[in-house]
Amino acid sequence: MKQIFKDRIINIDSNIEDNKFLIKKLNYEKTISNNDFEIVFLSDFLEKRKNLEMLEKSKTKPATWGNVYSPKDEIELFKEIFEDAIKNNKKTHIVWITLWEEIEILEEYYRKLWFFCEDINAFKVDFSKVLVSASVKIENIMWRGSDYKRLREKIFFNPPIRESWEVKNMFKWINRWVTAWIYCPYLTSHKGEEFREFLREQINSEHILSITMAKVLNYNLADFGFNGEESDFIVEY
Repeated sequence: MKQIFKDRIINIDSNIEDNKFLIKKLNYEKTISNNDFEIVFLSDFLEKRKNLEMLEKSKTKPATWGNVYSPKDEIELFKEIFEDAIKNNKKTHIVWITLWEEIEILEEYYRKLWFFCEDINAFKVDFSKVLVSASVKIENIMWRGSDYKRLREKIFFNPPIRESWEVKNMFKWINRWVTAWIYCPYLTSHKGEEFREFLREQINSEHILSITMAKVLNYNLADFGFNGEESDFIVEY
C-alpha cells in the first residue's frame, strides 16, 4: 500500500503491488468551532433568502430548484463575507461554494499574494498565509442541473446543484489548487460508500490526481489551521 502525503507518495508496507492508495482524511467537520478563525456556511445565509415562489414551482418543475437559492444571492453573500474578512484581517473559511465567480475572487486574491506559478499554470497556495479559503460540498461536484429531472428531491440541497458548466469549473479549480477542501463529513462512515466510490472514480480516471485529493481532504486545511482526528480513505487503482 502507498500512502499519499502533501508532496510525496511512499510505500508503507512490504506489499508494493497491492494497488492501493491510503489517503488520510481530516475530520474537521465534527469540530466546527475554532478560536483562531471563523467558519462560515453559505447555506445559513442563503436560507434567509429562500425564494418561496421558486420553491413551490420546483414541486412540478424540479430544474427550477437552482433558483430557490439564486446564484445572484450566493455571490452577493460570498463577496460580503470575503470583503469583511480582508478588511478586518479576519481569518475565514467559507463552506459550500458553487459558483465560478466565487473562485475567481479567490484566484485574484491568491494571485496578488504571488501564489500563481506560470510554469504549471496553477496555484501553489500556502494556506497558512491566507485570510480566506473555501470548500466545495461533494454533492456539488457529484451532480449537475440536468440531474434534477431524474433525481428530484434527492438533490434538493442548499446551496443548490448548479448547471454543468459550474460543476466543471468546480473541478477545474480543485485541480488549479485554489479550492482548499472537499466537504464530505460522511466519507469514511458507513453512510459514505456512494461518496467513496465517486472519489475513487475521480482518482482512477485522473479527473483529480491522488496528491491533489490528499490536499483537498486533509493538508490544505491543516495548513490553514484546522485540526482533528484523521480517518483512512483507501483507493484501489
